[in-house]
Amino acid sequence: MTADQRRDAVVRVAVRVFARDGFHAATTAAIAGLAGVSQPYLFRLFATKRAMFLAAAEVATDDAARAFTTATGSARGVAALRAGERAWRRMVGAGSPFAFQWQLHAAAAGDPVIRAAAARHAETLWRTVAAATGLPDAALAAFFGRVLLTGATTALRPPAPLTAAARLTTSPAPTARGTRAAPVPAGGQSRPAGR
Repeated sequence: MTADQRRDAVVRVAVRVFARDGFHAATTAAIAGLAGVSQPYLFRLFATKRAMFLAAAEVATDDAARAFTTATGSARGVAALRAGERAWRRMVGAGSPFAFQWQLHAAAAGDPVIRAAAARHAETLWRTVAAATGLPDAALAAFFGRVLLTGATTALRPPAPLTAAARLTTSPAPTARGTRAAPVPAGGQSRPAGR
């Protein structure tokens, strides 16, 4: 392997380990062991554990964005959203890019550098879905709300009623003007709450 290939392989292992254990509990020894490299070599590739975590965040976000875009193909609107949604559902589970996203959000709460990266990655995913579907912000907000709830129920493994409520396919299907539950008002802009 070249150094770049080895680095990529280590980052992919890091995504799985951080997704499983979180930023603080994951150890560089575990990552090095699973990647088949020594810890000193690991720290030649990444100066710090945080640098490795941020590199893993890039990979997880890129994988999610690519999966959504690939799944949508030439579809637009609701058809594209549903195709991307199916692709993302296949990426939910232990060690997945979405399990990693939850750990990214948790680590962001206590680290301003990770918080800034998490915000960039969330924006990347929003822009990816917006570009692939052409749907308005209200429909995208409803979609990402379902995605976040699904991620939470996957991570927390709550009782069956909450898990069933969070399935991506259980909420109203979005329309070109929003969702059936929250349509976009005339003019295309959502109204502030309370008006």
